[in-house]
Amino acid sequence: MKAGAVVRSIVCVALILLTMIARPHAQRGGRGGGTSGGGEFGGFQLTRLETLAAQFQLNKEQKKNVKALLDDAHGGAAATRDALIAAHAAIGAAIAANKSQAEIDAAVKQYGQQAAAMTALEMKTLAQVLQQLEPEQRSNGLAVRSAFFLMRGIFLDPKKWDAVPDSRSY
Repeated sequence: MKAGAVVRSIVCVALILLTMIARPHAQRGGRGGGTSGGGEFGGFQLTRLETLAAQFQLNKEQKKNVKALLDDAHGGAAATRDALIAAHAAIGAAIAANKSQAEIDAAVKQYGQQAAAMTALEMKTLAQVLQQLEPEQRSNGLAVRSAFFLMRGIFLDPKKWDAVPDSRSY
């Protein structure tokens, strides 16, 4: 699949999700979906899986299936993660070595392609997670929005995906 097609697919998925959640929602304590400011979860931050389970009210079987799906996707993202890291390093090396603008641009383009590939993996995985849900769970716009934002950077850590989300991105 060409990079342009991947980007178009990602944009389409994002637009569909955003239209699903376009109506206004009440904010909880001024924070996003993955954390609690002392309310219902006692003031501690939730991991990605805990957030998904709480937001969608997953049953035991669904939680097990979602965890297995995300474990598999994390393992499958290793090559893309490694390529993304290498492309990022190539940009730094090109700049540090005073390479020509054309060489720097080529490194940036390669990085963009790897970032698009990682985003495609994240969105494909989100679609698979949503398929595990019952229709009424999928209609929970706040939970879908939370899941959408939880997916960004989920596979960047080579050791684990189920952590308290941070501001890491690519």
